[in-house]
Amino acid sequence: MFEDNRGRKQATLIDDPLTRKGVGLWLDRVLAFYGDPGGGVDIEIIDDQIIMNEKTVEYVYSAYTPLDIRYVPGSRPMLEQVVASCLRPEMSEREKSLALMRRVRDNQDCGLARPDLFYGGTEEELLKRGALMCNEVSRLFVCLCQIAGLPARVFCSHISGHMMTEVYCSGRWCWIDPMIGVAPVKDNDEPASAWELHLDRRLFERQPQRVWDDIRAYGKFLSEDVRDVRHRSFLLASYRDCHFHPREANAVGNYFVWESGRYTYAWRIVMADPEKLHRARNAEQVNRIALGWPAHYLSCYAFDETLSPR
Repeated sequence: MFEDNRGRKQATLIDDPLTRKGVGLWLDRVLAFYGDPGGGVDIEIIDDQIIMNEKTVEYVYSAYTPLDIRYVPGSRPMLEQVVASCLRPEMSEREKSLALMRRVRDNQDCGLARPDLFYGGTEEELLKRGALMCNEVSRLFVCLCQIAGLPARVFCSHISGHMMTEVYCSGRWCWIDPMIGVAPVKDNDEPASAWELHLDRRLFERQPQRVWDDIRAYGKFLSEDVRDVRHRSFLLASYRDCHFHPREANAVGNYFVWESGRYTYAWRIVMADPEKLHRARNAEQVNRIALGWPAHYLSCYAFDETLSPR
């Protein structure tokens, strides 16, 4: 289903012309960074992506992602070791997903090489170098979940420029950003899916303390303390106002740990086309402004709001 509306044609499912334009600009940017052809897994993973909107949501939450796990034990031993180090037999599926999220969130502490030395690599190489880019840690998290027996897939906000995930726990899809450590719940404390967040993005304002306690960002914002309330408020507001903006182009994509033979895991040290990348980044910012992205997307110092746990 939607076979002709996937990958580089996924914008055909979008009616809003500026949102559709934003998908094209996102694609220009990632191709300029990774290269085309030869961009490796971070470009190849795009081919199966499908926009998540009213036209596709029923399919996205039914047949799109198979729930059967076809991983063969022993085929990715290093990943299995990481999974085993995080999980305990008595854990629920939700607890397992959160434990793996925390391991991936903290991957930047565990690497043996500088994380900015190169881009790309297999999931094992992402672990070794302490990768922290959103697209890299998202596919790492998806693979670890699948080895743990949890179906999982990538989730993208193309216009904001961020990759995240969904994992299937206890009979429902649950949205998780493993780079930041955000796993929101609904008001009844059930894990929230991406679509539920799309329908009520103010859920990010109503998260319990345990969700706040998991949040961690790389880099600096307003304070040296990444646990700072304003810092975490900014991050939650960024999901509310940007990644789930009403005119955002959200998409899901399948990536399976047992299908690594389909992909190319090249290392890339230098961006493919710096001039094209500069033009694409500039055009994206102009288009975001036209779409109504908030000022705090352009600069975190424009954010002046304090959220609090419920």
